[in-house]
Amino acid sequence: MINLDYVNFRTNEESFKNDYQDIIRAFSPFTVFQENGILIELSLINTADNEYNTIIEIDNNCLMHYEKQFKLEESLTEIERKSLKKRYSKIFLYEILSKLLSRKLPYGSLTGIRPTKLFHDLTSKGVDASDYFKNVLFVSDEKVKLIETICKNQTNIYNKNEKEIDVFVNIPICISRCSYCSFISAELDKVKKLVTPYTDLLLKEIETTKQIIKREGLIVRSIYVGGGTPTSIDDENFYRIISSLNFNASEFTVEAGRPDTISENKLKIMDKCGVTRISINPQSFNQKTLDLIGRKHTVDEIYKVYEMARRFSFDINMDLIAMLPNETFEDFKYSVNQTLKLNPENITIHTLALKRGSKLHESNYDNTSDLLPSKMVDYAMKSMLENGYEPYYMYKQKHVSGNLENVGYCKKDKACIYNVDIMEETTSIIANGAGAISKRLFLKDNRLERLANPKGLDVYLQREDALLKDKDNFFFNI
Repeated sequence: MINLDYVNFRTNEESFKNDYQDIIRAFSPFTVFQENGILIELSLINTADNEYNTIIEIDNNCLMHYEKQFKLEESLTEIERKSLKKRYSKIFLYEILSKLLSRKLPYGSLTGIRPTKLFHDLTSKGVDASDYFKNVLFVSDEKVKLIETICKNQTNIYNKNEKEIDVFVNIPICISRCSYCSFISAELDKVKKLVTPYTDLLLKEIETTKQIIKREGLIVRSIYVGGGTPTSIDDENFYRIISSLNFNASEFTVEAGRPDTISENKLKIMDKCGVTRISINPQSFNQKTLDLIGRKHTVDEIYKVYEMARRFSFDINMDLIAMLPNETFEDFKYSVNQTLKLNPENITIHTLALKRGSKLHESNYDNTSDLLPSKMVDYAMKSMLENGYEPYYMYKQKHVSGNLENVGYCKKDKACIYNVDIMEETTSIIANGAGAISKRLFLKDNRLERLANPKGLDVYLQREDALLKDKDNFFFNI
């Protein structure tokens, strides 16, 4: 076996470079980047050959030359041709590295954030998606089965109606910053004086959203209030925001998230305003871990808040993270078992991703491991299925432990519509608040356009006229 300890990479397709590097990083901890070390060069060469019109070449400064040819149909659009060129060259790079390292990855050459979206797209074109994932993308049998199951479980939720939309509201404020977090979220103590002005402008934006919905004759499928932790702010401003979201949607979710931000009064406000789903996110049931990652609550608070929330009619989601710092398999197993004892309607199993901007990334924490991430995730899945939960949505992230995934599980008929809509990108989203990103679906062209609000609270507050006008124009004539 050839051990690619240090890899440097370059390509003539600069627009694909990050995607190629994602393939190499996916093999971590077996490959890392370094200025001096093994050099891999990947080139895409167009040719006028009658049989093939593109050649992929991979050269290695201490190994050998590899070459593969493929042909693209003439009827493809330029966007489709570019997408397939990227996909085929990633597949070839994966094949070479897999051979050199004598190692296969659970998702093969697939590095995109939405595997189920690709599975749906292939199926809609009459392609045997399971076969394509296994034999073209080299996804493992176990992961193909997971993706198949999720797509099947989305059958009654999957939307393709331009007139049906979701409303997202962002409150990017937390009481403290977790070490794994990279969100554009402000700590409450530092922005208290901005909470009321922020609420004032957010309500104006929500009013613009209502005008758009009325003008365009839209139907709201779900409302989702995220952050940050929306329940971090004071009761008065929290009520002003939540009570304004009277869109008559069947699903209304609030990310309460942090147990130390949930009070009986917050629960009463949400109940009064028609909220149907909340999250209470432990991340771990081990106190040593909570302290280490910067959570400012105790394990006992998780139980107390959960019991208090159960006095209301909310569906509850709980999040856990595999591969948190210093956690063993037994630590994670304990958290899974404690969550199952509480019996929430939804449980989401995340696999730790080291994102730039997070304290863990800045401290050079190593979340790579050969077998532990898979062992944790496999135990969670087995336990979920045995306790009546089914997987219904998933997504992948860069720099994630074990090149794995995040999966949401739910009890029968308790899937979160918004989670499916945003991951499958089948529904337009009118997003409100700092850092919120609106998405508009164009079914005829099979494309999605995005409109991003300013990220920081201060910049958001300075852009009032422009952001309201931009939103109104973006959703004109749906």
